[in-house]
Amino acid sequence: MDDLVRKGIIEIIADNMPLLRIPIRQKAKFEGWLKFELAHYLEKEGMINVEVESKAFSRRDRTDITFFNDGEPYSLELKTPNTNWKLKGVNENCRPITKNVESIIADAKKLNSENGIVAFVLFPVPVGDSR
Repeated sequence: MDDLVRKGIIEIIADNMPLLRIPIRQKAKFEGWLKFELAHYLEKEGMINVEVESKAFSRRDRTDITFFNDGEPYSLELKTPNTNWKLKGVNENCRPITKNVESIIADAKKLNSENGIVAFVLFPVPVGDSR
């Protein structure tokens, strides 16, 4: 299932590069927008009962996206953490990357199940950077 989520995120980003220039330039997170785009993608791919910000599956916490595939429930947490790398044309203001990584780890602990998926889009990253 993680391959389908990754494929969806890649397609959504590739199809919306002109739009994404704005949040990337500002180092503004775009998680809310991506959530709905990804939920729509998952429905098109045949997932059932796709919901955004739902307390589905009798969980205490809301998860970003929930859905069913072949009768199995899935919960997905999505993050769009920004880096503190300096790039030409990109604002330098951002939250320390340590805090962003901590929020990803907290989401992984919150899900803590076989059908829990944590996906994140780290940005901006210099082209060709191998770090």
